[in-house]
Amino acid sequence: MKQGGLKKPAPTAKTEESCDKSASVDCRPRLKRRKISDSDEKLNESVTDGNKRRWSAVETDVEPEILEDMGVGMLEDEGSCDSQKTQKRSLEQESEPSPLSETVSEPNSNEVRLQPAQQDRSLDYRKSNELGEDFFLYRRKQTMHHKGQDAFLKLSDELVLMIFRWLPKNMLVRCALVCKRWQRIAYDEVLWTRMDLGSRTLNPGSLGHVLVRGTIILRLAQAEVSDPVFFSDCPLLTREVPCKLQYLDLSMAVISEEGLADLLNVCKNLRKLSLEHCTVSDNVCAAIGQNHNLDVLNMSACYGVTQSCIKSILTGCRKLSAFNVAWTDLPVAALNTLCTELPTSIQRINISGCRKTLNDNHVYQLVNACPELVELDLSDCTTLTSETISIVTQLDKIEYLALSRCYGIAPSAYLQLSSVSSLMYLDIFNLMSEQSITNLQTNLPEVDVNKFLFSSVARPTVGIRRTSIWGLRVRD
Repeated sequence: MKQGGLKKPAPTAKTEESCDKSASVDCRPRLKRRKISDSDEKLNESVTDGNKRRWSAVETDVEPEILEDMGVGMLEDEGSCDSQKTQKRSLEQESEPSPLSETVSEPNSNEVRLQPAQQDRSLDYRKSNELGEDFFLYRRKQTMHHKGQDAFLKLSDELVLMIFRWLPKNMLVRCALVCKRWQRIAYDEVLWTRMDLGSRTLNPGSLGHVLVRGTIILRLAQAEVSDPVFFSDCPLLTREVPCKLQYLDLSMAVISEEGLADLLNVCKNLRKLSLEHCTVSDNVCAAIGQNHNLDVLNMSACYGVTQSCIKSILTGCRKLSAFNVAWTDLPVAALNTLCTELPTSIQRINISGCRKTLNDNHVYQLVNACPELVELDLSDCTTLTSETISIVTQLDKIEYLALSRCYGIAPSAYLQLSSVSSLMYLDIFNLMSEQSITNLQTNLPEVDVNKFLFSSVARPTVGIRRTSIWGLRVRD
């Protein structure tokens, strides 16, 4: 009796039905069958009884169902296997439901409900078995492409630039991130000529990014500028890009002395500058003196103004036409330097607030140094006397004179101003009664008395206007 005669049986109808069920859940057992030799066939024929019952060489009482669960089966001859396969196909064709019944019938509770994705995979696998073992279906997800044309490609750079002029500055920065062409157009100097950053807080280095764009008019009134003003790699510091700033308003801005000095050191072309209520130093004033074309300078209420500061400014800025140093608490030495070294181009000056330092001699020196004066403000200088009126009458082009709260000047002395034909406005607040002012107005019919409460000498803004400095718009 040969041990090799025991072969793995062919799959029965029941096993194939279980395989079909398992294939739906992507379980694919592959049953292998080895061909039975001729000697084995003879042995099987000799041991078969009259009822054609197969008798195995190895007797066993194990039921076929248990063997099927273990993955093995009893051997059958090829003829019986072929007949069983044919019978199975006929049963499957008879029991195959119609498409309509498949859609209506409900699955059994024992069957596993497949998800749509699993059903697709099992369907692809069944198709692959029909086509071949090495065939596999894979469907790639199609990506959606937005088809269209860029309308800006049809426009010239000049037209795109005109469109960008309507955008605010923060939107221009975002447009510069779109492409290289938009970046080149968005950073054009025409779009960054005017900047209004008043009452804002600037992060360190932000001012450098603004000035690199070619800004000419910049308003920083009441702004807070953080240190450092420029980073070490800023093109303005390395002289790769020149600073084109000409009009700068720093009135009441919060900025350190070092930051102010760094800012003014890169500005060589300033024409009008306002540092009202800022703290200055010798380095700051030395940087101001480098602007030889400076025309208007407002330093009212500044702290730290010394004689060296005044000398540095007047030495470098010989084209000044308007200078405001009101309420800077100038010492006597600084006043002497101011009144004797002022350039002859000065037409408007404000030295108010020198309560105990400014005297008649200073006024005399000032009139001799600046014979072209048009506006003169000497308010709150309590040490002045009536002689000052006699000195002022020597100015042929004077139009505005302010002597408010100069208590040392007698009211009758103002009648001498009738000889000055060019005088148009006279401010003498808190000096006379209403009746005295009326009599003075009668003697000076061509002069408006007490019309302006505050002086406008060298100030960037007058009144409630905050969208322009020195008559120039700061917003597009």
